[in-house]
Amino acid sequence: MVELPDIQNTKPNIQIPIRQVGVENVEVPFLLEARGDHSFYSLVANVSMRTNIGFDVKGVSMSRFIGTLKEYLGKPLKQKLIYDILLKMKNNMKTRDAYMKFDFKLPKMRKSPESPNEFPLYYKCSFEGQLLTSLAGPVFKFYQGVRVQYASYCPCSSELCNHLNECGSSGFPHAQRSFANVIVATKEPDYIWLEDIIDVVESSIATLPYPIIKRVDERKIAEIASQNPIFFTNQS
Repeated sequence: MVELPDIQNTKPNIQIPIRQVGVENVEVPFLLEARGDHSFYSLVANVSMRTNIGFDVKGVSMSRFIGTLKEYLGKPLKQKLIYDILLKMKNNMKTRDAYMKFDFKLPKMRKSPESPNEFPLYYKCSFEGQLLTSLAGPVFKFYQGVRVQYASYCPCSSELCNHLNECGSSGFPHAQRSFANVIVATKEPDYIWLEDIIDVVESSIATLPYPIIKRVDERKIAEIASQNPIFFTNQS
C-alpha cells in the first residue's frame, strides 16, 4: 500500500501557538437521564470541540474530533462521560487542553394555570467541560447551563395606567419577553439536575409562559401579572 504524504506531520515555518481550534455545530445523538424515574430522554445536541496547538505543530485533523465521539454515541451523558471524552481527545490530539460543549433542548411538561391542558416546553440547556493542564496536574471543570423564558410585567407601565384611570382615562400596561440564563459549576461527586435549576428559577418568577391558553387561563395570567410586576433587566 502506497503511503500518502501527510503535511501535518511536517514542522511549521512560522512557530506560533494557537490557543483554540476545532469544530462546532456537530449534531450528536445522546441519552440524558430524567429526574426522578430513572428514564432517559433521547436527544440531539449541537457539539463544539476544541483544543490548543503548540508552536511546533502544523495543524490538527478535524476528523479526529469527530472520531473521538464514535464510541460514546448513544451513551447517557453526564460529567464523567464528558471527562472521558475530553481525556481521549487530549491524548489523541497530543495537546495540553481540551474543551467541549453540548447545546440541546430539554422537554418539560407545562400545565395551563387553570384549565387541565398540558404541553411540553423545550428549554435550551448546555453541558460544558474543560480539561486543562496545570503544574499540579490535570484540572477538570464542568458547567451546566439553562435558559428560562418568562414575562416581565412592567411596574412602571402599570403605575402609569393607574394614574390614567385616576384622571378619567384608561391604558393597558405592557409586558416584555425575558430570559434568565443560568450557569452552574459542579464538581464530582456533586450533581444538580437541570430540572432543579429550572424549578429554582421558575419558583421565583410567577409570570411564566404557557403553550395552551383558554379564556380561564387568560384571566388567571392577567391576575398573576397584576400581582407580580417586575422590571426587565439586562445583566451578564
